[in-house]
Amino acid sequence: MEQIALVLLIVSSFLISYSNGSANVHTSDTYIVDGSGRVRLYHGLNLVMKGFPWYPSELLDPIRVANLSQWGINFIRLGMMWAGVEPEPQKYNVTYLNIMKNIIELLESNQIYVLLDMHQDVLSSRTGSYDGIPAWLFDRFPPPAHPYPWPLKSTSGSWFELYLTEACAHGFQCLYDNTAGAAESMGNFWRLVASTYKNHSNVLGYELINEPWAGNYLENPAILLPGIAGAKNLQPFYETIAKYIRSVDNDTLIFYEPVTWGVRLNGKYVGTGFTHVPGGDDYRNRSVLSYHYYCIILSVVPVPGNSTIPIFDRVLCDDVEGPAVFSSVEIDLAQIGGSSFLTEFGGCDESPTCDEQLDWGLDGTDEFLQSWAYWGNYFDHEPTIKRLSRVYARAIAGKPLSMQYIASQRSFYLSYYVDPTIKQPTEIYVSPLQYPAQSFNVTVNRALKWTMDPSNANIILVQPNEQFVKSKYQAVIGVVEVHPTM
Repeated sequence: MEQIALVLLIVSSFLISYSNGSANVHTSDTYIVDGSGRVRLYHGLNLVMKGFPWYPSELLDPIRVANLSQWGINFIRLGMMWAGVEPEPQKYNVTYLNIMKNIIELLESNQIYVLLDMHQDVLSSRTGSYDGIPAWLFDRFPPPAHPYPWPLKSTSGSWFELYLTEACAHGFQCLYDNTAGAAESMGNFWRLVASTYKNHSNVLGYELINEPWAGNYLENPAILLPGIAGAKNLQPFYETIAKYIRSVDNDTLIFYEPVTWGVRLNGKYVGTGFTHVPGGDDYRNRSVLSYHYYCIILSVVPVPGNSTIPIFDRVLCDDVEGPAVFSSVEIDLAQIGGSSFLTEFGGCDESPTCDEQLDWGLDGTDEFLQSWAYWGNYFDHEPTIKRLSRVYARAIAGKPLSMQYIASQRSFYLSYYVDPTIKQPTEIYVSPLQYPAQSFNVTVNRALKWTMDPSNANIILVQPNEQFVKSKYQAVIGVVEVHPTM
């Protein structure tokens, strides 16, 4: 009977938390929560193709996708490229839409969730980048006052400097101001995407735009203050786009970003500038603040040739900037509601200090109980694969208190308030790259009992010890530890 009950538990867990679609996923108390009430955490990757054919071919390979799931990846931030969907005005590329559907379904069959991300960097091929927005739309904008790349003298510097060109800043302002119907065109794009993919059970959310620029700072220098940019340009723009999505999909999460430098501090001028989530307070339970973290000093002043980060840089990154990012996000969520997600970090493949940067980011997201998506080379770099493939609780049947994985010791710790009303188990992923041949021990306190998932050798299932929970305490803390066998 006990074995039958366990099988029924596993089957019902899968059906309730995964197969009934995104309508069951919502946000509560700053967490993403599934239909059974479990807090969900995601470890994932960014996969974006910034040019024709606009889709990452790796995700059409069943073996590669199966490996992702095996290594603990349960989330992909997938570039849903506007130029790929709409190469000409109101002429939609059905072939591209179908290929993206195939990718989503392959990920779905491997229990990997998807965030559809309208990705852009520096807006357009007309401004020295790729077509984040379609070229035909940029060509509809009135020309800026000065030729590209004014006020820069050349385009030989960092790609990020191209945001400072008047052409790029002007283009963003045209998008925000609905010049030539730009916002309406983008809304129509998102309405089509939502209509096409909303019924896939693994579509976690729609990210309105990647790394939005502040707007035309040359006409209004004040918008370089992130709070002003968020309030004046981004929030009204997001309201417009969200209405298009909500006209066809009122349930799936909407992810929205501040300007990239708007998540270090809080306040009217230096914070995100958001006073509510897209759609207003009624959508607090369906909104996620998407943010990125790349330590500024390491981005601006790289340290080539060094195997470790200099002490001064490490202090600025690990003790000042990094904690400020996580704290700033917490303060914002307390004010506007919804959840948060570190949708980009890493980006350091060529740096000799990459391992240090990754370790800090991974440990920081554990400490602040944040989901994450890594940016960088993954498939072909075994050290990175192993670093990212770590133990974590992907579903928690209660309110999490603390989670930590100490990579050097291969030791994991989780504590949470046990909610006995949640009928689905806590799920803890254990990496076969860290523990070959299941070379680990699991211990739980008296509030819990555990077993391995018979359908997935990498998952520990943890349930309340009902007799202890009901008879001993009203508020019970469960503790799970995983250690390598000695």
